[in-house]
Amino acid sequence: MRIRNLACLFCLMALSACRDESSSPPAGVLARVGGQEFTAAAAAEILYPQLQLPNETEVVEALTELWVDYFLLARTAMQDSTLQNLDVDLLVTQQINQERVMELRERVIQVDTALSEAELQEQLAEEVPGTRIRARHILMRVPEGATPAQKDSVRQALESLRNRIVAGEDFAALARQYSQDPGSGPAGGDLGTFGRGEMVADFERAAFALGKGELSPVVETPFGFHIIRVEEKEVPPLDTNRDELRAMVQSRKIMEAESAYVAGILEAAQLKVPKESYEVLRRLAAEPDLRLTRKAAKRPMVSYKGGALTVEEVQEWILTRDPALRSQIQAATDQQLDGLLRNIARVELLLNEAQAQGIEVRSSRRDSLATAIREGVASLARQLGFVGAAPYSGETVEEAANRVVLQLLREVVQQGREVYPLGGISVALRRQYRPQLFPANYSLVVQRVEDLRRQPPAPIPLRPGGEPGGSPPPDTSR
Repeated sequence: MRIRNLACLFCLMALSACRDESSSPPAGVLARVGGQEFTAAAAAEILYPQLQLPNETEVVEALTELWVDYFLLARTAMQDSTLQNLDVDLLVTQQINQERVMELRERVIQVDTALSEAELQEQLAEEVPGTRIRARHILMRVPEGATPAQKDSVRQALESLRNRIVAGEDFAALARQYSQDPGSGPAGGDLGTFGRGEMVADFERAAFALGKGELSPVVETPFGFHIIRVEEKEVPPLDTNRDELRAMVQSRKIMEAESAYVAGILEAAQLKVPKESYEVLRRLAAEPDLRLTRKAAKRPMVSYKGGALTVEEVQEWILTRDPALRSQIQAATDQQLDGLLRNIARVELLLNEAQAQGIEVRSSRRDSLATAIREGVASLARQLGFVGAAPYSGETVEEAANRVVLQLLREVVQQGREVYPLGGISVALRRQYRPQLFPANYSLVVQRVEDLRRQPPAPIPLRPGGEPGGSPPPDTSR
């Protein structure tokens, strides 16, 4: 199995099905869909020959999740290759909501993006792509754990040096004497020539705002306090950057207008996030398929004027996002989770605003999206070999789907066949068919794989004459 596919397999611990954590899961069963089961014996038979894979429950979980996704898709495609029986409403609604927010943006964000020649010239020196400067600086560091009074003392010392430079003293000489930057200090503070993106943000912002020969005020960065003087400034001709600069400034104007509009909506909504919402969010990230009571599903995680973002809505949001996000949520601070919840609520507020503005999508658009999604899924099912597969004599469709999927998993694990994650389709399939997973049995696979790998290899039969290969020689002793 190629390394990239090993990585894919680990990443496919996605969009968990309805897990049964009861004390007595079915013996040796890892997952069940309808009348078919993925067993510990089948998983071990697939995994044990591939010694590159660590023998861990995380690998068993990834394989089980993949079996669920592929079995659901195989069964659905083998029953109807057009996938008309696949419920794609959730995926269609996601796309529709994005389109409604975009239409709201175009309707309410009215910005004059016309720029005169004078305005372009004004932006040129500060923002034109390709501008480079040569600068000197004097750095004074702040001791680790410094008190506010100590920081202020460092700042005042640098202000004093700045006053001496303004009064006519040589910048380079003072840099050699006082700068605490071991790289540039001995060179009179000379940093050489640099462009945007090469210095820390606060330093860059101050330096590029200066003209040739100008001296900055005292600037604070994570390294300490600086004063900066620009020695040279190379600005490409406006003619070669006119279109790019105009587009950049216009885009910024639109973004600023959007931010102001959204800020107004958020201010009016008066968002409130109860502290207990953080632990609920972590729990949902750890168990995205957690069964919710009706009361728990409607519990507010973010309240706002006229409504609330509920546990049920947050759970659906998590289910439709990249699975890698879940571990990040579990490890995030309360402050980070507060920001995430507010962002999710912001989208809901924008959708509410779109509805208030009468922004809806025609049913024909919804139908065309559903058709496009089904066509995409059908194409994937063909790539995986599910479309056109037929039951053997005496097999049901479910049994045939299981057989085809088990063979596909052998090829993925043992031969390096590429893994195709189903993404949002997995959510749609699982919501529709409600598979069951039994994580308590994952450790059985680990033990079985260990036992199989300990067994001595089967003896190689010898041909007559003692050469390896072929069938064992016939018994001629009779």
